[in-house]
Amino acid sequence: MRRRTIFSLFLILIVFTTLTFTQPQHIQHFYNVDKEVKVEGTIQQISMEPLYKSRAPFLILILEQKDTRQLYRVEISPAWFFEHDLHQGESLVAIGSLYTTDESNQNIIAREIRFRGETLILRDKHGFPNWRGGPHMKKKGMREGKRN
Repeated sequence: MRRRTIFSLFLILIVFTTLTFTQPQHIQHFYNVDKEVKVEGTIQQISMEPLYKSRAPFLILILEQKDTRQLYRVEISPAWFFEHDLHQGESLVAIGSLYTTDESNQNIIAREIRFRGETLILRDKHGFPNWRGGPHMKKKGMREGKRN
């Protein structure tokens, strides 16, 4: 009986280890104030992506930089937080933390965006999101993105 238990535990350990190392590793990204950039360009694509497990999908923009034509993937906010209509071909300025997933993929975690003469603050100066606390905080009028 004891051998069977030890063998079962060993087998479970092997299966767990195999599953852990064969799954694709997701890049952990966070807001880094030391890597802030400002990119001015044109929206090429708008999508909603599930970035975090058990969380609302995020609004993601593909922004083509005005001068270099470099493409940036810009993470805006959870879908429930963003109440503006953006359109493909529209001009936008994104200020945020730059990170790369490989040599060619440039990503920005947006802290502030500017479009149509408005400025929307998505995160504070330290990179903490204005949607902290979830959708119920927004309904109470708290932590809504500031407009200038």
